[in-house]
Amino acid sequence: MVSSRFKDILTSLGISEERIEILEAKGGIVEDEYEGLRYLRFKDSAGKLRRGTVVFDFDKIILGFPHIKRVVNLEKGIRRIFKRGEFYVEEKVDGYNVRVTKVGERILAITRGGFICPFTTERITDFVPEEFFKDNPNLVLVGEMAGPESPYLVEGPPYVKEDIKFFLFDVQEINTGKSLPVEERLKLAEEYGIPHVEVFGKYTRDDIGELYALIEKLSEEGREGIVMKSPDMKKIVKYVTPYANINDIKIGARVFYELPPGYFTSRISRLAFYIAERKIRDEELRKLAEDLGKALLQPFVEGILDVEQGEEIAETFKIRVKKIETAYKMVTHFEKLGLNIEIVDIEEMDGLWRITFKRVYSDATEKIKELVGGKAFVD
Repeated sequence: MVSSRFKDILTSLGISEERIEILEAKGGIVEDEYEGLRYLRFKDSAGKLRRGTVVFDFDKIILGFPHIKRVVNLEKGIRRIFKRGEFYVEEKVDGYNVRVTKVGERILAITRGGFICPFTTERITDFVPEEFFKDNPNLVLVGEMAGPESPYLVEGPPYVKEDIKFFLFDVQEINTGKSLPVEERLKLAEEYGIPHVEVFGKYTRDDIGELYALIEKLSEEGREGIVMKSPDMKKIVKYVTPYANINDIKIGARVFYELPPGYFTSRISRLAFYIAERKIRDEELRKLAEDLGKALLQPFVEGILDVEQGEEIAETFKIRVKKIETAYKMVTHFEKLGLNIEIVDIEEMDGLWRITFKRVYSDATEKIKELVGGKAFVD
């Protein structure tokens, strides 16, 4: 049930009462709470208020982060999007998206879906100084939390060897969601000591050879890809490495029946367009095809064999928290997301607590049990 206060805020933004009622009836907006703080979360978009938008008050609206368009032909994509203009190239870091803001006296970390994450909120002050928000109360920091000890992902970038880190890639205005120009963002990151994604430099379409070489280098290093941005942040597109496409399939194949078919086909098609654009043939093509097949089949088959042995399809995640209570808050947070999570280990480490979670995929486990048991079906 959405309170009258939040309904008044929405009507002040030009959303009609009828539209509010429709959104509420179908669960498109949800009033939520985090440690006594009430907020409105958008599960569906409504006008300029994108999915993931969070409303705290009339003057405290954090717009949902937009999905970045993708190109699969690097050269043609650059020519089409940026014409002859310059653009920045930054690393696309393999992590989870968070928006960081200050509400009252609290610095909060909001996930892409509009949830306030207890873990990220606790750890974000390790990377973002409170002084930033004292000096810039009207700004929102947008970045990627990435590392091998993450509550949402089983892997991270190869250069984060332990724990987790924050990497800034956007700074936006509260209420409007307008991004600051790249140069302003870089200056703020340097001034306040906020970790930033790697910036490879400024390029034009004439530098396509250098960009091909960059993609190959990042792929060899096991990194995800690049994001290309006009200096004013009005044009943004992303492009991922062959490694990322194959590795995503390897990770997804373990939980094959939990994912839509498009998860796999989209990554296979991206790889195919890369191979076609680079005119890869012979031994190099054979190696990529072999890597792709192994990435898809090996984890999938291993999962089937595990279920045959009485095991469950599951993934293990580790995080480091300052307070044990944060771990239990995360269990509640996962339950909100509809996930089957349990804590399997707690250990003290370097002044923090390392928590091991197990996420069980019950539907995938049951599906495999039925199929290995000989169930007949129509496809």
